Amino acid sequence: MGKEERRGGKRRLKIGMMNNPRMDLLEEIAWAEKNRFDFLDLTLEPGAAHPKQIKVKPTRRALQDAGLEIIGHTAYYLPWASPFETIRKAALTEMEWTVEVFSQLGASKVSVHPDRSIPFALDSKAILEKNMESLKRMEEMAKPLGIQILVENMDRFFNTTEQIRETLRRMPDLGFHLDVGHANLNVERNRTEEFLEAFRDRLVHVHVSDNFGKREDLHLPLGAGTIPWKKIISRLKKSGYDRTITLEVFSPDRRYLLFSRDKLREMWGENS
Repeated sequence: MGKEERRGGKRRLKIGMMNNPRMDLLEEIAWAEKNRFDFLDLTLEPGAAHPKQIKVKPTRRALQDAGLEIIGHTAYYLPWASPFETIRKAALTEMEWTVEVFSQLGASKVSVHPDRSIPFALDSKAILEKNMESLKRMEEMAKPLGIQILVENMDRFFNTTEQIRETLRRMPDLGFHLDVGHANLNVERNRTEEFLEAFRDRLVHVHVSDNFGKREDLHLPLGAGTIPWKKIISRLKKSGYDRTITLEVFSPDRRYLLFSRDKLREMWGENS
């Protein structure tokens, strides 16, 4: 992502925040700049940030003035694996609009979320195949625009090394997006280490937030849940990862987001 910042010959970790898609995007960009985030994990979805709502020129200018690069992020609830083909194709139409706007704004990477669909309409193999078909179409849209599609591990479906490995095997240009919070849900233990061991060579981006395991993706500040962050961050560093990490900490009081940023820098061994 652009010019690398270095400290003592090592690349400085880049920490980003996600815009609230219900808030004015230009105000979100200004807040990210004011609070010294390195990039914006830009999610394009309703109600204030649908691709058709984005004013590209002023948004691009605001990002450039703020010195913020972007990683694209799509709505997690788009039905890529719907058993209704017309609905699946409508989701891909939304994706086509989305990647075009991301391209105009300067994104080179865009994250998508596999769809678990309707379990009683499609079995797990059929759901996986529908997702594969949609991901292939997304790559066809994105490649001519210079965008790499990143696929994110989820909390119920697409949360095993077997499912992720099969997807990455079939699509060698696809990047892996590790969500540490998702790796803690509906499992006996956090799967981050397992995913790092299996897919480190394909890892392009990371999301972090806390939760208490079980089923709820709470997006808590780091340290507010049960994820062993010192162990997770140590393992991530030992893997050699030094790219981008987004704090998916969602609270009306954004002091929790700033606290999490400073805590992450401290654990990584960098000053805030």
